[in-house]
Amino acid sequence: MDSSQSVDAATHVTDKVLYRRLVEIGVDAEESMRIMAFWMWVEAQGFIELVPKISANNDQLLAMVADETKAILAAFDPSSTTPITQNLCPITSLILYPVSVEEIFGDKDVVSEGVSEVHNQVCGVLFKDVFEEGDKSGKTEGSVTEVGEGSGKDGNEGSGKTLNPFAKEWDPAVERAPEEDRCLFLTFSNGYPLSDNQIVEFFNQKYGPCVERVYVHKPDPNAPALFGKIVFNTALVTTVIMNTLHQAKFNVDGKPLWCKRFDLSKKHGGEQK
Repeated sequence: MDSSQSVDAATHVTDKVLYRRLVEIGVDAEESMRIMAFWMWVEAQGFIELVPKISANNDQLLAMVADETKAILAAFDPSSTTPITQNLCPITSLILYPVSVEEIFGDKDVVSEGVSEVHNQVCGVLFKDVFEEGDKSGKTEGSVTEVGEGSGKDGNEGSGKTLNPFAKEWDPAVERAPEEDRCLFLTFSNGYPLSDNQIVEFFNQKYGPCVERVYVHKPDPNAPALFGKIVFNTALVTTVIMNTLHQAKFNVDGKPLWCKRFDLSKKHGGEQK
C-alpha cells in the first residue's frame, strides 16, 4: 500500500463506528486502533464483512472478542512462544470457522507485518479524529469503565458491572448459559422435513463441533415433521448465527431450514410464529 495514498473515510463508516465503540467500552484508544487494524487485515484476507459481523454483537461480546484479539496480538511479539490456537481465541475461531486460526495466523511475521501496515497507513488516518477526542477526554489512558454506562446500550445501563482484568478465565464448558439462550427454534418447509442427524451434521460442519442435541417434533409418524429445536453447547453459536436477525435461513441438503431464537412464552404452545 502506498503510504501517500489517501484513505476514503466514506468507505470505512462501519470501521469508525466500531472503533468508537471499543473506546467507549473502555479499551485504550491506541490499543483499539491495533485491534481494528488486526480485524481489517483479516477482512482483507477474504473474510468479507468480518467487521460488520463483529459490530452487530452487543458490547459484552465485543469486549470478549477484543480481549481475544489482544491475546493474539501479544502472541505476535518475537519473544512470545504462545501458539495461536482455538484455545487462545475460541470466539474468534467460531467467527472465522471453517478456516482454522492456525491456518490464518500460522506465519506470525507475515501477519504482524500486514497488521502493522494497516495500522500505520490506514488506521492512523481513519481514526485520527476519534483518537484525538479520546485524548482530550482522557479516555486514551485505558482505564476500565462500565460497559454501556450512560448510554443504555444493550440493556446495560446502570448495571454497575465492570470488566475485571483479573477475573478468572471464563470456561464455556463449566459456566454455560441457560438452555433457552443456547437454543434455536427450527421450522421446515411443508413436505421437506429434516432428520436430527442431518441438522446435527450441518451445523457441526458449518460452525465446528457445537451441537449438544436436536429434537425434531413428529407426533404423527405418518406425517412430515414441521418444526424442531436445536441446543448448542454455547450461546456464542446462537449469537453468531442470528446476530440482529429475527430469522435466519439455511439450505440443508437441498431443503430450506429457518431458525429463530427460542421464545419461552410459546414453549408449550406448538409452532412459533
